[in-house]
Amino acid sequence: MVEVVDPDIVTPESLNSETGIQTLKAGSLGDLSIAISGAAAGHGATTGLIVMSGLMSDEYDYSGTFPTRREGDTRILQNTNGDITRIYGNLHKARAGAEATVDLAVNFGGLSDVESEMQSIIGYSYILFAETFCGAVPFSKVPSDGGDIIYGMPLSTEQMFTDAITWFDQALANSSGNAKLTNLASVGKARALLGLGQINAAANEVASVPDDFVYNIEHSENSKRQENGIYIMSTVRRQFSIADGKGGNGLMYRSSGDPRTPWNGGTVYGQDDITLYYNQLKYTSSNAPVALASGIEARLIEAEAAANSDDVSSVQTIHNALRATLSLPPLDLTGLTGDALMLAHMKERAYWLFSTGHRHGDLNRLVDIYGMPPSSVFPWGSYFKGGEYSSTLRFPVPQSESNNPNYVECL
Repeated sequence: MVEVVDPDIVTPESLNSETGIQTLKAGSLGDLSIAISGAAAGHGATTGLIVMSGLMSDEYDYSGTFPTRREGDTRILQNTNGDITRIYGNLHKARAGAEATVDLAVNFGGLSDVESEMQSIIGYSYILFAETFCGAVPFSKVPSDGGDIIYGMPLSTEQMFTDAITWFDQALANSSGNAKLTNLASVGKARALLGLGQINAAANEVASVPDDFVYNIEHSENSKRQENGIYIMSTVRRQFSIADGKGGNGLMYRSSGDPRTPWNGGTVYGQDDITLYYNQLKYTSSNAPVALASGIEARLIEAEAAANSDDVSSVQTIHNALRATLSLPPLDLTGLTGDALMLAHMKERAYWLFSTGHRHGDLNRLVDIYGMPPSSVFPWGSYFKGGEYSSTLRFPVPQSESNNPNYVECL
């Protein structure tokens, strides 16, 4: 009577089937959703990369009391920061789960769609590490046969973007006949090319991606693990307040009145009881999806290439075509060149991609690729709760990685 078979336990043997491989794929996507958006599960909920990178950039002010999140807001970061450690771990779990899924799918055969989607997920994990963490992220692997951990070497930012492209190329090779997967890999590859400064190549990569394409990170009210953590941490817990002119250089996400950054509030305090709270309205429920890649992003990549070439006419045409879809008045960029044109483009990009995990990487690209001083694009100077913003621009590799004998905090 005590020898009961529990059908809910997924054993290694049961994964070696099409159903099992789909289960492993779902697990990887679930880990990715928590890494990017966070979740309602966990003490005080789980913080995702979008809100923490939004603190590092100019999208959010911290209106809560957790010191680890305030570190993100000021960019005065310790390598023991619990929120960053969880994001780092969940992103690696998603990446490692996707790698395991690819290994099983290759051995099983006939599942090229699964291989392509998971190869793209791996590519996006490399991009997110490259855009937001300092160079020194190692990518370790546990062999699917259960052997010893193969410890990764610390990779520079350039190496991470380069490896992402390798994964996207594999995804493209396996996506034949599936337009959604082809577009997912194309937008991802272009995003990595932007990170390497190959701007025209990035634009060419997305030329065939349609405007209406979107690949969402899905959320659900089925369990707290599956809920949209951005909604939970903002609307429900009032810990992340939509910013306005943060640190002098930040965009006016509230006072611009732009429909792409909807908000309400300013009448009650946040969780800290001292900061007036302004609630984002982009995600209005715990099952709201989050776009990982889209046709809008593809057009923005093309606009960036035009801005990089000082082609103001093309930049204006692309942006005004996008703005027309929301009945926004057209832009007049006449006379803008160089940094001014690029910043005008980046402002539009920031509104379109608000709270999707792009802005932190975009600010770092303005510094690394376009040579702008950090003090002119990142929040800078006096912090609104006292002290100063740090000159640190990226998350450190957390101390939890120090079990890897190759660990260094940052290169």
